Amino acid sequence: MEALPDNWANIQPDTIYLSISGLLVSFANEQIKLALKYDRKGKHLKAIDKGQVSPRGNVGLVTSQESGYDLKSKVLGKGGDRRFHAKFIDGILHFPGLVTEH
Repeated sequence: MEALPDNWANIQPDTIYLSISGLLVSFANEQIKLALKYDRKGKHLKAIDKGQVSPRGNVGLVTSQESGYDLKSKVLGKGGDRRFHAKFIDGILHFPGLVTEH
């Protein structure tokens, strides 16, 4: 299992990566395109790598309020206005390309 890269440019669509927290994650091509546009510094990628955290004052993954989605990335500071949403599919946290501003 390949470790999650620290740069969106190195992520391949539909490849399964292992995060530092032990989560298996994958990304659709649409998610990678959006991330290259909105997350140039890789803050969301670091949050995804960190895994699930409590929602107050932490960088990581928190519960998504979007219907059909399980978790969303949360970052603080610049870039913190967007969230990347994901759902578990067969034990893999998949990011299909839904980005919201909450």
